[in-house]
Amino acid sequence: MNFIGDYFAVGLVIVLCMFYFERKYFLTKSSRYFVLCLLLTAATAVTDIITGALLTLNGVPYWLNMSVNSLYFIINIITTSTIALFLFTKLLEHAYDDHCMTYAKRGLRILFTVYMLLVIINLKTGWMFYFDQAGVYHRGPINAAGYLVTICQMGLVMICYYRNKKNASRSMRRALIQTFPVIVLCIVVQRIYPEIMLNAFIMALMDTVLFLTFQGQRQGIHTLTKLNDRHRFFRDAEYRAEAGERTQVFLINIHNFGEINQKYGHIHGDEILYQFAFALERLIKHSMAFHMNGTVFALTVPYTTEKAATYCRSSLLNFMDSGIDFMKNHIVLDYTVTEYITGNEAMNAADFYEKLEYSTTLAYQAKQRYILYTQEIGDQMDRRRYLTERLRNISRQQGFQVWFQPVHCMHSRQFCSMEALLRLYEPDGTVISPQEFIPLAEETGMISDVTWFVAEEVCRFLSENSQACPVSVSINLPMAQLLEPGFHERLNEIASRYGVAHHKICLEFTERAILENFIQTKAVMEQLTQDGYRFYLDDFGTGYSNFNCLLQLPFQFIKLDASLIHCSSEGQADYDLIRTLTDLFHNMNLKVIAEGAETQQDVDNLHRYGIDRIQGYYFAKPMPVSDLLRFYEEHPLSDN
Repeated sequence: MNFIGDYFAVGLVIVLCMFYFERKYFLTKSSRYFVLCLLLTAATAVTDIITGALLTLNGVPYWLNMSVNSLYFIINIITTSTIALFLFTKLLEHAYDDHCMTYAKRGLRILFTVYMLLVIINLKTGWMFYFDQAGVYHRGPINAAGYLVTICQMGLVMICYYRNKKNASRSMRRALIQTFPVIVLCIVVQRIYPEIMLNAFIMALMDTVLFLTFQGQRQGIHTLTKLNDRHRFFRDAEYRAEAGERTQVFLINIHNFGEINQKYGHIHGDEILYQFAFALERLIKHSMAFHMNGTVFALTVPYTTEKAATYCRSSLLNFMDSGIDFMKNHIVLDYTVTEYITGNEAMNAADFYEKLEYSTTLAYQAKQRYILYTQEIGDQMDRRRYLTERLRNISRQQGFQVWFQPVHCMHSRQFCSMEALLRLYEPDGTVISPQEFIPLAEETGMISDVTWFVAEEVCRFLSENSQACPVSVSINLPMAQLLEPGFHERLNEIASRYGVAHHKICLEFTERAILENFIQTKAVMEQLTQDGYRFYLDDFGTGYSNFNCLLQLPFQFIKLDASLIHCSSEGQADYDLIRTLTDLFHNMNLKVIAEGAETQQDVDNLHRYGIDRIQGYYFAKPMPVSDLLRFYEEHPLSDN
């Protein structure tokens, strides 16, 4: 017999193993089946070579020849069954059809059992093969039963494919198209030239096709953890959406992995991440694990009943709470798990992944470890998307207006300045609260456009109403924008275009932002001060205060946060605090503005403490330009 096919088979397996184990594609269930296919193919070829070697020897015992050849036939059926099982796994990975997989395994077991019985019976009958008295190998009348079993196994795969065609990936279709002609061709060649042993070669060819189709591509596999990556997540989600399957989807964020890397080093950090991924992939039956990016993972489970969903949820949360044991250390995970259960509504993967990410953000902000996406969260997300679209085009025509709140001077008893405040209107005239859209503008990076719009509107107002409103206006400014290259020049350009004196424009920002970029902030503020602009420190009293830094910066006004004013009504200690702060700032040549005065008692107390200016509803609420002009017709103004 010619065993060149076996030698080629061994060579192919070795090459495939070199590529396969270099990339470590052995984490998922289907990957483990493929490793088994490779090993069994090699075992088939080696066993065939051994049987051939025994045939060349004289005096080999009859029982040894029968045993080794019977083992070869058994390994053959085990190998083809494993290859078929691998195909079933890949075919049903997007369908989660338990019944189909159950029937497929049952069919494979039946074929395997029948074939094993034939091998056992052959020991007595020689129906498959036998040895004459001279030790010469002869094929029996049903020697081709192995090929028949292989064809039946492939038939089961085709039946399963057509039953689950809507869930089958393009890779699966391509594998079937490439595999079946190879099998048929090799079987035909084997029957025409029976002296050439092609069984192991057929299996090796199938392994090669499967490797190139499913395992040999880097796309779809995360390079570190070898889990499915985000591309495969979206592809898998699309398949299930098309099939109308309900799925329980978890998005897992590990927040403290940077600290873990710092403590154990990046090499060990990678090992910890791999260990986590390895355990996550095996956590829940029928689940699929994905490494989305960085330390973000996803887990999908077919949704069957609420009881099963609760069990999966509990299993995952318990797994996350249990942490990771590594090098005799127990690592506690700081995490957020977001859950979304897909319904029968038409939705692509990007849609529900966006919902998962938004829910994760809400959970992180609320310091929750677990959150379930609900319709209420969906409404919030839709509202956020709507406001984001509104913020993309900031103009009067889009409902944006600048209102002004007058500031009262306690010494002159007149209104001496204003603060510009942005308002946004719905098409029906409803006002959208700034507490809703300003944080969103900051988060999305559109706050810069908001600020320039306000600056433009303020300068336009001052230019058009220089006689009616000869007072300065303060503009809230994000610190990041103040430090942007070209900020000074653009502000000068707007003021010059409208002919507004620089001292009429005051810029106010919070203390926390200053301390984060102190040196650069100081240089920019000094340059702007030389040009005549003035500065307010906003929201003093809401955080840590560094008086040494404040002394070095060219502020003219300190605005006490409204929380200090409201707290002062609770006891004498709070009164003393405001008086002490006011005296301290006066000694630093700074004027003090108090925000939030709403009652006569608030005003009387603040006046007694020596507050310079008051901004609050007691004197004036924020108002549009038309109301502001009428207001100033009835109230005296002074710019001091």
